[in-house]
Amino acid sequence: MAAERFEIAIAGGGPAGIACAAVLAQAGVPGLLIDEHPRLGGPGLRDAAGAFSPFAPAWARTVRAIRSLKKEALTVLPRTGLIGIEPGPRLLLAPEEGGLREIACRRLVIATGARERFLPFPGWTLPGVIATGAVQMLLKQGILPAADFVVGGAGPFLLAVAADIVRRGGRVRALANESRLADLLPPPGLLAGQGVKILDGLLRTLRVLVSGTRIAHGTRLLEARGAGRLQAVVTARVDKSGRHLPGTERVVPAALLAMGFGFTANIEPAQLAGCPLFFEDTLGGWLVQTDESLRTGVEGIYAAGEVTGVGGAEKSLLEGRLAGLAILEEMGRLDAAGRGEITRLQRKRKALLSFGRWFNRPSRFAAACRTNWFASLPDELTICRCEEVRLRDIRRTLAAGCRTPAGIKKATRCGMGVCQGNTCKGILQEVVAALTGGPPGGFPPPSVRAPLRPVDLGLLGGDTV
Repeated sequence: MAAERFEIAIAGGGPAGIACAAVLAQAGVPGLLIDEHPRLGGPGLRDAAGAFSPFAPAWARTVRAIRSLKKEALTVLPRTGLIGIEPGPRLLLAPEEGGLREIACRRLVIATGARERFLPFPGWTLPGVIATGAVQMLLKQGILPAADFVVGGAGPFLLAVAADIVRRGGRVRALANESRLADLLPPPGLLAGQGVKILDGLLRTLRVLVSGTRIAHGTRLLEARGAGRLQAVVTARVDKSGRHLPGTERVVPAALLAMGFGFTANIEPAQLAGCPLFFEDTLGGWLVQTDESLRTGVEGIYAAGEVTGVGGAEKSLLEGRLAGLAILEEMGRLDAAGRGEITRLQRKRKALLSFGRWFNRPSRFAAACRTNWFASLPDELTICRCEEVRLRDIRRTLAAGCRTPAGIKKATRCGMGVCQGNTCKGILQEVVAALTGGPPGGFPPPSVRAPLRPVDLGLLGGDTV
């Protein structure tokens, strides 16, 4: 299979990817933009009609710029999965319509975004228990998946999801946020110049409160109950050490539970490419290490967006633009004004990283809270649904002497299922850290290998059908 050649390839068509592509294409640098979804923009920017949030005119301008570019300036491959990266860099792609494509490029920008982080509790695998982000995507497609909801987990994102449900005509019977109210209030210095975000947050809060939703802080999702599917959610208050307070349990009838515990970066492509990583819990866990111009430790590879720190669409748009300008500077195609913009973007990026730390901190629990949470969970709790691994299997393996997530994965097959551990490998890190008393970042990130997503073995073997 002969490799197609491009000067620059961008992996990820979310805010960071489209912002980078716009900078490069407007400078006349031909490139390739790859995304596994049918539309560009990422889940935070898309809706059913391809429109964008009225609160973010910069997002809409960036997308309009992409759409107005000449086809010879930018090649877009939607519905295309990135399944491998080799030195060069060389990319192996799996288009949705079938077959494989190999891409050789001089420079690669990894902008693969983030996914939701989960923590387990009894009943979390019941039909009717889904991620907060999945609920938002359904709502953006005009689908209200249920009439009665409970929203729960930890962090500020829960309020945004509850507000969207109410706006679409759903009823949120309860919002159970394990984060305490004091932890959700941003420091005054963080709000400077954030007028639009403040207004948006106030409107969402007002919408939820007016709807009659009961908002409970310091409250845990204790159990999801139902015969074959969700019928009710049990919540309970917790103390500061993470122990639930007996007598505070509340049973809330609901047809759907939207749960979320923050986000974690999709670092696997960067990891496969050999990029150095670092761990910062309040930015999303394991992340791609870059310099101020978003160069990774691998020559020719840049990283932008949530993979360098979970911080939202504004940070991703800024970093996409910064990566594009840095590439132009490296190519000798940037004037003094462009170099000045790089300096301004680098300064603003520091403020957006501070915002990201505030956003993520409420969903990251102290060591004592994690330990008390997992110590209270029953042995029969499912940790890996693909391989049907239970918490008792992990406890038994720990007792037998396996003290790392990698060792437990080999012993139990936790994370070896069809989803390739995208849900449970983060949970496994959390469980092992809690049960051994270590920090989640005390273990190396789970290993990865190609293919990064399931594909037909026949394709890898050379079959063309």
